[in-house]
Amino acid sequence: ANNLSETRHTVVKQPFQTSSTDDFRRSQDTASGVGAPQQTIYQKPASKLQNPPVDGVIDASWVKPSAMPASVKRFFDQQAAMAKASVTSLSDAAIDAQIRPTGSYDTTPSFTPAVPSAQVTASSYAQTSSPPLPTYAENAPSQATPPINVAEHELQQWDQKMTTAQANSKKILLRGMSLRDPPGDSKEHPELLARAMVIMFSTLATRHLHLVNGISPVLASSAITLLTSTCIDRRLGQAALCGSLAGMSGMHLVPNLSMTALLGVATTASYELLISINNLFSGIGGRIGASAFLATSVMAKYQGIRFVGRKMRRGLWSSAGLSSIASTMVIYHAIGAALTIFLRQSSDVDGAADPVRGSSVVGLIGSVCLQNPMAILALYGGTFVGMSLPSRLTNGNAPGKRRQGKPQSALSLVASFSAAGAMAGLVHAFTIHSGYFKGGWGGKVGLCAFAGTWAFRGAASTAEFMSQRQK
Repeated sequence: ANNLSETRHTVVKQPFQTSSTDDFRRSQDTASGVGAPQQTIYQKPASKLQNPPVDGVIDASWVKPSAMPASVKRFFDQQAAMAKASVTSLSDAAIDAQIRPTGSYDTTPSFTPAVPSAQVTASSYAQTSSPPLPTYAENAPSQATPPINVAEHELQQWDQKMTTAQANSKKILLRGMSLRDPPGDSKEHPELLARAMVIMFSTLATRHLHLVNGISPVLASSAITLLTSTCIDRRLGQAALCGSLAGMSGMHLVPNLSMTALLGVATTASYELLISINNLFSGIGGRIGASAFLATSVMAKYQGIRFVGRKMRRGLWSSAGLSSIASTMVIYHAIGAALTIFLRQSSDVDGAADPVRGSSVVGLIGSVCLQNPMAILALYGGTFVGMSLPSRLTNGNAPGKRRQGKPQSALSLVASFSAAGAMAGLVHAFTIHSGYFKGGWGGKVGLCAFAGTWAFRGAASTAEFMSQRQK
């Protein structure tokens, strides 16, 4: 009894003074005697006399100096010096955020188990070690410069020139245009029967709409071409355009359905010989209309219709200036060509950049918005000039014989097509004043666009030759 009532004095040891065998009580030391399970000794730690550690660095004041070995004391001195150096390098805002104000002490009691000495040396010392300072490589060897590809470098320089020319455009709407060639004429449908049926249908439908129903021939032609290209097959767009241009003929050329069907057969033959088989004058606007004009002229010759009618009393040019017919033709041909090439160049979709669809869209909008029939016809004729490829019109690049031209801006590209359209309008006005192919001649508007495009190309080639000769 005296032994049980005797007070047991437990010696408080620091973590580094505790051996692995002192962490547990033996079974004979317990009150229950032999067989009791071993239990861990929970000791109340010493009171915290100073602030808690900053960033996990252990302060030496937490441990009694008298019970600290010399090696451990040197370790804590090194850690304290490193902590002091890191704290002094921080800004005042960081110190205020991480360190408590002076005079505040944490007196809240806490109970932590005694940690074995092996864990103190292995884990606690690793946690208290400060992160290594960043090292900077001196005299590091520079990386070798990769070799320059000459061909790729020239292409990059050319793209930079084109980008600079595009950025110098004065019109905001023209800055979105691409200066490269848009998609040219779409590939032909492989079936001859399909192309012949589309040409026949377009000729009959266009003739019925504008001669029987009284619809504008430009509206009928552009609507049928656009519907065929978008709803049936894109590859049949050129055939539909050729047939619809032939169907724009007047009543004196196609007085009945039989003559209209015969005109469709002649148009099919002309289209197959000039466009589908030989692909003549690729990249030149108006070639499809020229093939329709050839078929219409054959039918006129078969019926005995004269090519030349009565001439106008007033000429193309007089003392008062350019005639009203010529002015309308020149202006609206230029507008139609500019709108078509702008639509094709600024479109991101290949379908909208298709020359047949671009021409049909502009002609359809013009026939709905304009009231003057001559202005509508002139605008539609200008769209055929806009169907040309920019490289073929401005630089004369024939298929298979491409050559690099001078960089040009979007404004100069539109100006070139407008000039070619104005020449086509002048040719069309000349045929009207002279009395050639009057009374609704199918394909005549396309033939004038074809002639105007070649006239512009000839003028540009002549100017280039003269400039090179002067140098």
